[in-house]
Amino acid sequence: MLSINFLGKPRVEYNGKKLEEQLGSKAIVLICLLILNEKRYMSREKLEGYLWPDSSTDAARYNLRYNLWLIKKNIGPDHNGHQFLHVDSDCCSINKEYEFECDTFDIMSFKHSQNDSLESILKLKQLFRGDLLEGCYFKKCDELNDLIIFERMKYEQRKVKILKGLADYYEKEESFDNCLEVINEILEIEPYDEEMVLKILDIYVKCGKPVVAITYYNNFSKLLTSSLGVSPSNRLRKKYEEIRSPLSDSFGSNNFKANMDTFMKDISKQDYVSDIKIISDCIKNIEYFWIADVIGKIIAALGPDYMNQLSEKELLDLAYIQSDILNYCGDKFELVKDYGRDTMSVCIINAFIKLLRIICSKQEFTIIIPNSIDMDDTSLNVLKYLKRIKIEGLKLIEK
Repeated sequence: MLSINFLGKPRVEYNGKKLEEQLGSKAIVLICLLILNEKRYMSREKLEGYLWPDSSTDAARYNLRYNLWLIKKNIGPDHNGHQFLHVDSDCCSINKEYEFECDTFDIMSFKHSQNDSLESILKLKQLFRGDLLEGCYFKKCDELNDLIIFERMKYEQRKVKILKGLADYYEKEESFDNCLEVINEILEIEPYDEEMVLKILDIYVKCGKPVVAITYYNNFSKLLTSSLGVSPSNRLRKKYEEIRSPLSDSFGSNNFKANMDTFMKDISKQDYVSDIKIISDCIKNIEYFWIADVIGKIIAALGPDYMNQLSEKELLDLAYIQSDILNYCGDKFELVKDYGRDTMSVCIINAFIKLLRIICSKQEFTIIIPNSIDMDDTSLNVLKYLKRIKIEGLKLIEK
């Protein structure tokens, strides 16, 4: 039996034997391309263009033939005697008659319904061991890398769909703690999903925690304003008013005091943490771009409070790469023009890390990086360092 997993580090097993080393990365991604093509034919020319764009025509043809031979050599027939690949002089495809298991097939065939069992949804959720072809990047294969990124986004959206099915199940069963945990997983992927925020507000109200719901709404509203420059939808604002009005009417009553006491207990137990999420951007070959973008969005989201905790020298270090810092340099504004000449990379990086530590000492801070593949080298090294030192309260999400 052939079993293939493309989510996370690729795995290929035939009759219990692991084949990753025998096949190599190009043969594995060749199989992935054919499977993603949903068993339709792909031209040899298209496959050669994806996998060996810089090779001569003859070299690309040879490489394709060799990798097809590797696949045929290592993946034998199924129990019905069918061969895995169908190959002719012009095209290649997966044999439609060949029986095998593949995580991407199971995930893409999922159609959420009210009759889904908990076991079936959890089984699908467990298939998401990581990104599609995790760790795979092919030099000088820009079209292939772009396709992989596009497919990763598609499977990420499918993961959200499966998680929403799981959240619906838990909500129906009134398993609210589990439901909130799943919704938070969704919001890590789609932090501006108002449908999920509405569900969170409903759950807090059902659990008798309207004050927690109001605080959650206020923080989400700040996130939208700071990150996107927009306000919550009419539907979400209406839900907020529905929750807030009864509390306003009962201000000073025992009911309101009980709700406030509940809220304070929730905060002390960290059931709800006021966190900040930003979506950062990257541009290759522009030194410090990602770091500068993160700093700019910190300023937009948090204002001067945290910047004022940096020393004058640290502010000047950061101002060298992010001009928005100039607003906090006071009468030292003119110094910045000449200061950059003597600024060392280590000073900029240390000031940046100190800023992150200051923020994370007060609240959870999530930095989402949708296009980390385009990160400049300096920022990439800093990102690797941040992952290694693991600042408490800092979460880095690469997509």
